[in-house]
Amino acid sequence: MTKRKDGVEGIDDGALKKRITSEKSDGRPWSELPMDLLGDISRKLNLVDHLAFGGVCRSWRMSALASERDVIASQPPLVVLPSISADKVLSLYNIFEENTYQIELPTFASKDCCGLSSGYLVFQDRKGQDELWLINPITRHELKFPTPPTDISHATITSPTTPSDSSIVALSKDFVHLLFYRPSDDKWTIYKTPEPKCFYADIIVFKGQVYVLTCNGKIWNLRLQSDASLTLFAVCDNPVRCSTILRRFSFQYRPNVFLVASDDELMMVNFRVFTRPKIFKVDLETRKGVVTNSLGDKALFIADMSRALISNPTKWGGRNNCIYALDYYLDPIYVLSLEGKILQTLKDTGSSSCRKCTFYSSYWYFPNKCFHVDFLNEN
Repeated sequence: MTKRKDGVEGIDDGALKKRITSEKSDGRPWSELPMDLLGDISRKLNLVDHLAFGGVCRSWRMSALASERDVIASQPPLVVLPSISADKVLSLYNIFEENTYQIELPTFASKDCCGLSSGYLVFQDRKGQDELWLINPITRHELKFPTPPTDISHATITSPTTPSDSSIVALSKDFVHLLFYRPSDDKWTIYKTPEPKCFYADIIVFKGQVYVLTCNGKIWNLRLQSDASLTLFAVCDNPVRCSTILRRFSFQYRPNVFLVASDDELMMVNFRVFTRPKIFKVDLETRKGVVTNSLGDKALFIADMSRALISNPTKWGGRNNCIYALDYYLDPIYVLSLEGKILQTLKDTGSSSCRKCTFYSSYWYFPNKCFHVDFLNEN
């Protein structure tokens, strides 16, 4: 195992090239294997082996590119591990295979990760001097936006993944402001909370619309046309409380309500570890949140910075109709029932040993989101 030039630890490419090109007794080198066969092979590889496969020779690279979307989309959620010393290496942990992948990125020293959107990690300079930097660690595609006027959290991109067309929406780190930047803007726009004594809690793009959640269980629709507006969209009839935790020697607001979506469902979740969660399916027609007690063949993957509703995790050896919880102060990963009971405790990833690190805590990374960006509906 060696580290390739693109930063992925995997097969020794040089040795592999020599091996596959030296055996010509059967008529032709392995670099000339049929594309159909190469495609079948590349689609069966895990994430790191697939990247290494594409570095062997030109024909294998072409095959890897052809199957790239399918391979990445088939990957399970991965845990981004914090690191004390690394400023270029991103560690991704597969909870189902208990493997750790390391991917080298351009340096993110002096930057904090403040969001995850469509496969992009969102980095903000700690001193607020550099641009907002988004990078997809799998595809290596990058986006940049002007420096926001305040520290941000829960940033999400809302448009096609090209710098000229992308918009970005974020919450301030104290959750009292909503910010957005559009391609036509010369500066960020800031909205205060729409109601007194209320905090923002989450943002999501679903079916071409930007939805913003406040801590009282209300969902707002953010319109990003030239005359931008924030209007009440739906209400979940449930008293919602938000928690405060001690983080890095100062109290910070931390919402325990958030929005998740699958292809056809938008949900609001009120979640605290070891308590019974409350899950609401949002009816887009009646604009009401309806309590549900089942996720069917789906599972919720929850962390402070990232969460998603994932279909059929049993294909990786996981469980359906449950919650995979990563928490700042919890060492292991807990698999919880929808009643809040522990179903399984997964291997400690080592996140608790890293408190003074680039990433304040572990969080989920979703490879299947790399090629999914919900285009805004401007109608």
